[in-house]
Amino acid sequence: MAKQWQKKLDKTMNSGFEQGDLPWKAAKISRPKDNDLSKQWCVVYGIWSFDKNTIIRKRIILKGDTVEARLEDAKSVMQELKPLLDGKHFVGRKPKDFKPQVIAKLKVDVEPVISPSLPIHQAVDIYIRFTAKAHSTNTLKSYRTAVMALLEYLERTDRPNLRLGEFSDIDAREFLTELITIKGLSNRTRNNTKGFVCTFFNYFIDLDRTRKLKKLGNPFEDISKLPQVQNKHQSYSTIQQKEYRELCEQTDQHYLLTFCRWMYYTLMRPHEELRRLRVRDVRTKIIYVTGNSAKTNEGEYVDIPLPLELLIQEQKIRDYPGHYYVFSAGGQPGPTMVGNKYFYRRHIKVLEKMNLVGSGHDMYSWKHTGAIALWNATKDIDLIRQQARHSDIKQTIEYLRDLGIRLADDDKIHRFPTF
Repeated sequence: MAKQWQKKLDKTMNSGFEQGDLPWKAAKISRPKDNDLSKQWCVVYGIWSFDKNTIIRKRIILKGDTVEARLEDAKSVMQELKPLLDGKHFVGRKPKDFKPQVIAKLKVDVEPVISPSLPIHQAVDIYIRFTAKAHSTNTLKSYRTAVMALLEYLERTDRPNLRLGEFSDIDAREFLTELITIKGLSNRTRNNTKGFVCTFFNYFIDLDRTRKLKKLGNPFEDISKLPQVQNKHQSYSTIQQKEYRELCEQTDQHYLLTFCRWMYYTLMRPHEELRRLRVRDVRTKIIYVTGNSAKTNEGEYVDIPLPLELLIQEQKIRDYPGHYYVFSAGGQPGPTMVGNKYFYRRHIKVLEKMNLVGSGHDMYSWKHTGAIALWNATKDIDLIRQQARHSDIKQTIEYLRDLGIRLADDDKIHRFPTF
């Protein structure tokens, strides 16, 4: 029986173009740098489309259960494609009056010139491609959401082809106002969007060789932030921690409790970092948080405190293959990470029993609870900074204050001299 990719391959192209060579792009494998099987693997290639009058990008998804299987499938796919990418195959319907000499004059994938005349929708495409390579997944999502909101605004105001140099500060103010009045977003989201889109315009101002965009200025630069309510992080009290542990033990949610303990000790984010942690990154005395999962897109380290080291030894984490994920659906390290909602669904059931649903407590709360516990035990702000992987002490101070921690020494005030 033919594999799924073979069925798709059979229906991909038409043949019989004998008048001359059509443009095409050779097949190549596209895979995650870390060979993560939970992410998409595919073979990509370019074939001429008569309907769109250009080369279009095609892909064939690889579905093997192991790295070796997917590499073998990729090799087979590229072998099958090799004779088909010969300049005589195409997709779409070939026009009867098509002149082959036109093909030689075509310039495929020419990057638009960055200048005030560049349409904003083209600029968005360029910027998203750059952000996808330069930033973490979460940062990419934030920038994408912001610039797509900008495109939506241009569509709504019947100016889908507006150019970078034509977007004024009045447009910027109207766009940000409509985020609240039409989209119903909060002041916080409006302020964040303003920052992301401001960065978007600065990106093209810096790349414009004519310097005309710089003379025009960034339309978002001088717009002030709106007041916003500070989100206070919720942590678990000592009594709530005890109740949570007991409920997990009573309902046989030991794996959930283990996951929360890792978060508590490492101050790692649950979904983006801890869930993606691999065995090879649990080293002696430290844990490496890879750039693919870290918030800053750079690899960082956290220390392993003694209670966590004992837990690691109890789980025998370092005995498993290095490419395994520490947390898998099997309750032990495995080749596939747990799903995004795996622990969340179990966590919510425990919160329901504690009557804490809607109280602001979530999985992140274990990270905050760990930070408070480490501060109370050490009063070492630089240690907190290192474990939380903050860029500077100022960020740590703001974080701890947001947790409701009083940084001053309460005993010092009583040394006030008598008057």
